[in-house]
Amino acid sequence: MTAPSASSVTELLAAWRAGDASAPDALAQLVYAELRAMAARRLAGSARRPLQTTELVHEAFERLLGEPLSAVDRSHFFRTAALALRQALVDALRREGAGKRGGDAVHVTLDAAADVAMPDGVTWLAVEEALQALEREDARKCRVVELALLIGLPQAEIAEVLAISVPTVERDLRFARAWLRDRLER
Repeated sequence: MTAPSASSVTELLAAWRAGDASAPDALAQLVYAELRAMAARRLAGSARRPLQTTELVHEAFERLLGEPLSAVDRSHFFRTAALALRQALVDALRREGAGKRGGDAVHVTLDAAADVAMPDGVTWLAVEEALQALEREDARKCRVVELALLIGLPQAEIAEVLAISVPTVERDLRFARAWLRDRLER
């Protein structure tokens, strides 16, 4: 799979903001495979899934393509897409759990993308709550985790996207892994 070029995504975002009605569809076609891979990584390790990969991508697209995005480039777009995937999954878990006791018990590991060993029985809602708490404590570390976990970016790309050094990414990931592990073991 070849990642869409930064200039293509950026050009389509600009065209969309300028009123080009065909830009959202062109953008969707351009990034579909990459969003599907992001969704698959997000669902990796789940014994039970509230959504299939394609459903998760479509729900995220509904959130993304409703109105012109303020994203200015490829990196900003994919950070926004990662958040849309996260929100779509959490909403699906909440819908599933609304009518039945223990409905949020989708067990996950964060091993696949972030090389993090998590306690047994961790649910996506618990991960989401922990990410929200981490964001309140240190938004940059939360962004680093999202880019590693949700998008699966290598550390060098995370550093580029966030305009920080690779050693800073490494430190942030080490801190966030320990912080999340501690938070989820409570």
